[in-house]
Amino acid sequence: MSEEKIDKLIELNEKIVSQNDEIINLLKQLNSSDEEITADTELPEEKSEAITKEVNEYFNNGDLDEGEVLFVANSQDNQIDIYKLGVKKSDELIISPSQIEKEILNNFDDLNYEITLENLTGNGLTSQFKVPLLVAIESINNNQAIQSNICVLDDESFINLPDLLRVAIENKAENVYLPMKNSIAVIQAPPMIMDYLSFYKNNDDLLEQLFEKKEC
Repeated sequence: MSEEKIDKLIELNEKIVSQNDEIINLLKQLNSSDEEITADTELPEEKSEAITKEVNEYFNNGDLDEGEVLFVANSQDNQIDIYKLGVKKSDELIISPSQIEKEILNNFDDLNYEITLENLTGNGLTSQFKVPLLVAIESINNNQAIQSNICVLDDESFINLPDLLRVAIENKAENVYLPMKNSIAVIQAPPMIMDYLSFYKNNDDLLEQLFEKKEC
């Protein structure tokens, strides 16, 4: 998809969000006797079967080490889970759990790191970790840790995207990075979610946003 088309999609999405805000304001006036809807209103209670049951402060639970990144993804057992991916420098490639080794080898070349993937809220694995892995590698190579309130979504995280965002924000993520090509999907998300989102055009753009460029 061209950058021009992407910009048009974002513009359309912003208009729809604005309209949704107007509808919410009207509902406030019509339902003044009910509980007031505010910017602090919790995200909708309706949850698909794929959403994690546990809500915790996973994205506001201490600092991350260099080479670590948190993300939300669809797991292979049809759940939405929160993951921590860690990368350490090594003389050889070491991957844990071993089930994700094939996925990594099919998408990355010449890696000499110790890579670990941990599911913080469930037991299922995911294949939606390629962009988080790039971020973790950049973090360890630049000696720059990522803030724990940041959630990075993979460019394959387009299934159940509104639910992915909800899980991240409910668990205290303050800034969610997602691919700009998937911005049209957030039309279905509650308007208050938009303040939490940052879009990236490609992997290089994401890395530039996350890591400060050091002057030579």
